Amino acid sequence: MDLDGILLIDKDKGVTSFEAVRKVKSLLNAKKAGHTGTLDKAASGLLIVCINRATAIQELLMNKFKRYRATVLFGTETDTLDRYGKIIKKETVHGFSDREINNVLMGFLGKTKQVPPYFSAIHKDGKRLYKRALSGEKISIDPREIEIKELNLLKNEKQSITFEVLASKGTYIRSLGLDIAHSLGTFGHLTCLRRLTIGYFSVANAVKIAEIREDTDVIPMNEALADIPHIRVDSEKAYKVYNGVLPTKIFTEKVWQSLNTGYYRVIFEDKLIALIEKREKLSYFKVFREILCT
Repeated sequence: MDLDGILLIDKDKGVTSFEAVRKVKSLLNAKKAGHTGTLDKAASGLLIVCINRATAIQELLMNKFKRYRATVLFGTETDTLDRYGKIIKKETVHGFSDREINNVLMGFLGKTKQVPPYFSAIHKDGKRLYKRALSGEKISIDPREIEIKELNLLKNEKQSITFEVLASKGTYIRSLGLDIAHSLGTFGHLTCLRRLTIGYFSVANAVKIAEIREDTDVIPMNEALADIPHIRVDSEKAYKVYNGVLPTKIFTEKVWQSLNTGYYRVIFEDKLIALIEKREKLSYFKVFREILCT
């Protein structure tokens, strides 16, 4: 029987996100699989893998805020901004006080612009940045808007600090570590990075790849999106959804005008049959016709 849902993986260091997804797909004998945000090969922690029809909800899960714990070593910068790169700068650092560090961390809260690492999977003119870096190309990288909701100092060991951060999609913690070092008047690189949460999903509830079996349960799509409001429909409305009738024709104007902007789950007999999006009007984000037919 096909599985449609998500699996929470606790990825080990040294494994790429692509390799982890490929392994999960093979172990579960899935037709399709994808993840909801790359986790660096050098990093460990939570990776959400979407299985089969759940690949349709990757985008929604990808947009969630993510929490990381990271350690940055001051006085040494590498070309990859982590401990696997080549050292390109080095100086002696005598450490910083908690007050100095906390003052700097406060400056990164809110919406800011960040320059992604040169060694990253971002596409630039049709080619990934890390491939350009490996071939010796030198190109400019445009800064991108990110948002940091929380940034807290956990440990200050003078030569290094460990912090925890809650950040938006597209935030590179390697770049954040370097930016923190720059703000303190030095440079640095990450020696440790672990992703703790994605939205309300926690690595505490994740499994190691080695623990996966063909009969491992996945989290159903409806449960995976439980933080999205829902609208229950009867069989008549479900039939209209299945046949592509516009949501504005299924629900009265009074109903859909009363909805807040955002996404909604459409539920029929406890099954997720569609996702709709409310902007100026209602429109379909995805209709799960296969589920309606089962």
